[in-house]
Amino acid sequence: MQQHPELLYPALPGDIEIPQTVSANSLVKVVEIGNWEPTQNPNSIIVSGAMRSDRESIPGGFTKEEADRAEIEEAKLANTPFLRVQSDTACKVYWPSPFQVCGEIRKLYDSIGGPTSFLTFPKSNELTNPDGIGKRTEFLNGFIYWHPSTGAHTVSIPATVVWAEHGWEQGIFGYPITSDVALGDQWFKQSYQGGHIITRNSVPAVQAGIYGQIYEKWVELGSQNSALGFPISSEFVASDGVGRYNIFERGVMYWHPEYGAHAVTGDLLLQWAYSGGIEGVLGYPAGDPELQDDGWYRQAFADGFLHGKQLSTFFPAWDEFAWDDSAGGEPGVLMSRQAANYDKGPAGGNKYTDQVVLETEDMCGNEIILRRGWYNSDASRKDKPWGYDKIRHKHGVFSLWSVSTVFENSCINRIEGTQQVYEEEVYQVKCDRLFLNCEQTGQSFVYRGIYERNIYKPGATEPLGLRTFFPVHNEGTHGSSDVTPTWFSTDIPTLDLW
Repeated sequence: MQQHPELLYPALPGDIEIPQTVSANSLVKVVEIGNWEPTQNPNSIIVSGAMRSDRESIPGGFTKEEADRAEIEEAKLANTPFLRVQSDTACKVYWPSPFQVCGEIRKLYDSIGGPTSFLTFPKSNELTNPDGIGKRTEFLNGFIYWHPSTGAHTVSIPATVVWAEHGWEQGIFGYPITSDVALGDQWFKQSYQGGHIITRNSVPAVQAGIYGQIYEKWVELGSQNSALGFPISSEFVASDGVGRYNIFERGVMYWHPEYGAHAVTGDLLLQWAYSGGIEGVLGYPAGDPELQDDGWYRQAFADGFLHGKQLSTFFPAWDEFAWDDSAGGEPGVLMSRQAANYDKGPAGGNKYTDQVVLETEDMCGNEIILRRGWYNSDASRKDKPWGYDKIRHKHGVFSLWSVSTVFENSCINRIEGTQQVYEEEVYQVKCDRLFLNCEQTGQSFVYRGIYERNIYKPGATEPLGLRTFFPVHNEGTHGSSDVTPTWFSTDIPTLDLW
């Protein structure tokens, strides 16, 4: 289920901000150390030709002057009786760095390997933090922070990307209360007084801060083992200035003061993104998905419901330049850089276009498969956009449950070549939120569905499935628009006048 190292983003509403991460490789200094040891019999003054720097190469980018200062400092500390007695908390210099590491910070530094740890060499003496209480020492590849209430903890360079953006220890996160905890597959988690920072040293990298009710909900759902996976963004302010959200590997979680924190994943997220997210007709998620008797999961939103069946499935963000070879086996005119890397799909397209978003049967027992397909408004007729992307972006349909409902209550109207044509009148029914009281509104339209039943693309092993679904002009109460009425996706469609 992992999407790394590509870090494909799930289908997201258009108002969501895509996080900008910093490559760990660009931040971390590579230092060749080998088996580091303290200087044996360090000189207390500079002796030309007899310094350690005259015998060994100097690691870490330090100068000979700095290395010689470090050796002199080693000799000074070794010859101070009080410091020898208090060796556990005394200050220490780690050649060739001339800076001292002291107290609890030194104890932690030594316990993780000193210069041979990921921190490598110190680049500062012990510093007092802006609060006047805490202490820190800076290293080439990170920090150790200490506070009397939290103790001493390492902070990696990737974690500081998030921590710095939020004001360091004076911001919402406060001081670290753990060092990095390895979660496997290059993932790390560090806990702070006010939240948690998740990092992954991949390409692209992940640096994500998570806290509050969104973090609590994530833990309740199973953390990284849930349908969401790991967070891949810090918390953002929603486009309305009220809500908050984090992006995850396979979903998104929104918080709103009225509705609380709720995750949206799988085909529910795909539909919600295509409905416009919080700025669309459904608004904020207002509940968690609930399994219904018909096998669908229903999730409540501020202004309606969505139904889905694939809560743990990853559906990538809309790619309007997804590759398609429907023109006869050659790559289509439109192709994105991302699409060029897609694997081949079973219907002759690729893993984006051929991904199944809906699978059911019509009323007469014929298989109905709706794939993601692709759509671009600039595509020529030769390029032949198709599938769910076309149905949504050209014909305005985002509800998979509505599409399933009409096909499950329809049979083939006629056959045209290799295509099954479905054509029935659909009526709007308006129900209350409990679905106890429903009534007709008088609105209707005739839908036409074109289903490709044959396997005809080069290399394909499965049929293309549903090519398109659109309203027939001037039928029912519908006019001449190619866009299906919004109520088809937001209310209950029926083919029965009762």
